[in-house]
Amino acid sequence: YKNECQPVPGKTTHQLSIVERDYTKLHEKYVTLGDRIRTSGLGAHGNSYQCADAYDEMVASNHFPVERNNGSVYPSLREAEWAANAVLHLSTLTNGKLNVRAYENAEKKTGLDLVDLGAGSADLRMTYAELQAQPRRYNTSPLWSGVMTGGRAYSAYTYNVEKLVPWRTLTGRQHFYLDHEMYLAYGENLPTYKPSPRPQAYGDLKETLKGGEARILNCLTPHGKWHIHSTYMENHRMLTLSRGCEPCWLSEVDAAELGIHDNDWVEVYNDHGVYCTRASVSARIPKGVCIVYHVPERTVGIPKSQVRGGRRAGGHNSFTRIHLKPNYLAGGYGQFSYGFNYWGPIAPNRDTHVIVKRMDKVVF
Repeated sequence: YKNECQPVPGKTTHQLSIVERDYTKLHEKYVTLGDRIRTSGLGAHGNSYQCADAYDEMVASNHFPVERNNGSVYPSLREAEWAANAVLHLSTLTNGKLNVRAYENAEKKTGLDLVDLGAGSADLRMTYAELQAQPRRYNTSPLWSGVMTGGRAYSAYTYNVEKLVPWRTLTGRQHFYLDHEMYLAYGENLPTYKPSPRPQAYGDLKETLKGGEARILNCLTPHGKWHIHSTYMENHRMLTLSRGCEPCWLSEVDAAELGIHDNDWVEVYNDHGVYCTRASVSARIPKGVCIVYHVPERTVGIPKSQVRGGRRAGGHNSFTRIHLKPNYLAGGYGQFSYGFNYWGPIAPNRDTHVIVKRMDKVVF
């Protein structure tokens, strides 16, 4: 970049690794838990712990199924319940011995007395069968920020406030002022109000509006409220609790002007795509806004679209598009350091503009 220096992996560029892959053995690896964690350990959120003894127990104990591959024995993940038990056995939240070990590492890192938070549950272990029998409280863990000892409800950052553990930032404190050149350049070094871009700036309705004027709604796709993390809402339990689909939430004012009643089938569309679903008319939604909670799949309940000539409709990813926020490219500076699924150039697609139209005929 700019010929400022030579690319050196791990120093001036990303750390690169060469991985040899035997594609004929992918399934065998998929259904087993590899032994690399014996040496590398496990961890998250700035903490880690060794778990070689816990891994060896899984291989030797009759309580854990195993797989034999190329002369070696590995814990089996072939069945979902076996995979769940592997997670429970190796997590600080559900294995008290590993939790104490993680607190010992946290003490070395911070210089604070922290093991007492895990000492009371050092003997705690739980399995999937035990969780099926009754709910169980998991451990207070240094991998998270809430203190749950003594039956206390989880509350974020009590670990930092009460035990004086530094926040995971450049200074160890909470940051409201972000002293980074990219944040300074974009005017986001302090929390500042910025109006939402107008529909013309996004340009999501150029083709759609060629047929004439229409009522434009600002469509938001917030994080799902009633979802299971691994399957979102496309499973029997969640579909039964809802309307059998992920609806489009409309304000009472907009719905009345558009001739839409609660539970009507509607099409949410713009130049990019269309989503067909039911309308949920609510006084909680402000005028000019509609909401589709994130990540409905096309697995069930998606009818054919009238505005697309009878083609099968999509999900909310059909009418949204990716807008890369440049600030998230900042890196290598305190908390502005790349972490998979935590800090990096994500694709914000939560804000777009659409037309919502009542469907005359629903065809599956």
